Amino acid sequence: MDERQPAAETAQSSYDIFLCTRELPDALTAETAALRQLCSALTGSGYRVFFPSALPSELTDEERAEAIVDALRGAKVMVAAGVGEEGADDPVAAKLRESFLALRRDDPTKQLIACWRDAAREKLAPDLAGGEVLDMSEMDFLLTLKNKLAAWLTPPPEEEPAEEPAEEPAPAKKPFPWKWVLLGVAVAAVVVFFLFRR
Repeated sequence: MDERQPAAETAQSSYDIFLCTRELPDALTAETAALRQLCSALTGSGYRVFFPSALPSELTDEERAEAIVDALRGAKVMVAAGVGEEGADDPVAAKLRESFLALRRDDPTKQLIACWRDAAREKLAPDLAGGEVLDMSEMDFLLTLKNKLAAWLTPPPEEEPAEEPAEEPAPAKKPFPWKWVLLGVAVAAVVVFFLFRR
């Protein structure tokens, strides 16, 4: 994949997805087109995606290796993707998958999923064929992939802060009983009136 593909995160060590593919030539081929579409779908869904091919070319080999190692450690899911049987045996991609699987032994929450096109499952490397494989040529491929990623990458619900006990409202002051005072005054006036009238 070349640097003209959809932008992906490259300056942070915590990613949702490590997109593992073989190094591809700059020429637009069926494979680069499929992987660009996959990358666009992942980043368009809001995932932070890392893939080595998108690293800036001015990085030294040491800086590049460090960025890749950081991304492998930080990524929660590795999407190993390719087209055709020849891509399944790429030694660099195989080494990246091996490193990710080693990390997964210590952190079982990490997930690896293979997304392949134009290759039979039995032609894929054992670490791919033995796991979950989605066929990129299927009509519902992207929907299936997004559903799986959503299940794996949904953050745990945030705990709601404990509610502080509500302060009991101060007892309301009773209004002065003007009504009864006025009624009493009226009654007294009537009594006085009748007394003086006699």
